[in-house]
Amino acid sequence: MKVVYHDSKLPESPLLEFHDSYHFQLVRKIAEGGMGVIYEARLFGAEGMEKLVAIKTIREEISMMKDFVELFIGEAKLAACLVHQNIVQIYRLGKVENTFYLAMEYVHGIDLKDFLWKHFETGKKVPVELAAFIASRVCRGLEYAHSKCDANGTPLNVVHCDVSPKNLMIAAEGEVKITDFGIARAQGLMKSDQMEGLGKAAYAAPEQIKGGEVDRRADLFSLGAVLFELLTGERAFRGRNKDEIIQSVLHQPVTSVRSMNPEVPPDLEKI
Repeated sequence: MKVVYHDSKLPESPLLEFHDSYHFQLVRKIAEGGMGVIYEARLFGAEGMEKLVAIKTIREEISMMKDFVELFIGEAKLAACLVHQNIVQIYRLGKVENTFYLAMEYVHGIDLKDFLWKHFETGKKVPVELAAFIASRVCRGLEYAHSKCDANGTPLNVVHCDVSPKNLMIAAEGEVKITDFGIARAQGLMKSDQMEGLGKAAYAAPEQIKGGEVDRRADLFSLGAVLFELLTGERAFRGRNKDEIIQSVLHQPVTSVRSMNPEVPPDLEKI
């Protein structure tokens, strides 16, 4: 154990510093995406301690690309500041040889994309109350992130920019969690040009699609599109290809939710 003094004038108040190694065992591959691979893993500690975690790594073929590495590191720095029950917690940013990884909270459950697809397959509607509950919990997580400040009280101006069913998790215990702040922007942590062209078109706000400046309202637009899909079983903006979807987002009036699902209360339709 190494002793480091915070102030040479105060030798009686040392800060203790120690170094440790981390031992992970990859159990199975959970998912692959454009940037990385996610694994279920065990984290081993002293005296037989074990903890189930998720490990996210940069894909090997792009691990040497500077822009992607910076994006991955930016995600870790940003997400490490976000500690909330409706946001997947980041535990550690590490590096093995030339590959960076994130160790994060493991959510035993499914993402909202699979949740919606299962209802579609079985021909069942998502109960209105459940749809509203899911959206309300996402709102809690986003409100926390949007309001987050650094240690000096300066707003971080966090915008997720990819609120979509794939990035919303439902735990078996009933908790709803936002994951993947990998393309989010915060002052001092992310470069603004890393935002361009990212996000899923069917859920992206018009200003994001146009490559303009975005703020927290873009996330609310995306969540509105997700809630529309939860209540109707259909996407708010559709098309045969990405270009048609983009044109739909930019120009198509939003269909009345109650015209597609009369069970939706008028007050919820307004939201």
